[in-house]
Amino acid sequence: MDHNEAIRKLEQLMLKGADQAHEAATELEALVSHLPNGKSRQLAELQVKASHKQAKDFRELAQKVKER
Repeated sequence: MDHNEAIRKLEQLMLKGADQAHEAATELEALVSHLPNGKSRQLAELQVKASHKQAKDFRELAQKVKER
């Protein structure tokens, strides 16, 4: 595996992580409305935010890897 191939693979893995985090956030968003008000709903909402942030961070890292 040469350097360029390793960089492409790293970028692909970052984008895969972003897609997985985005999918988790989307699924959680659908569940939040079905949860009773309270701690479980708050935790789900916090996880939605964290998953969206993780997806954003992975996409930014993938972009940085691609630019180098």
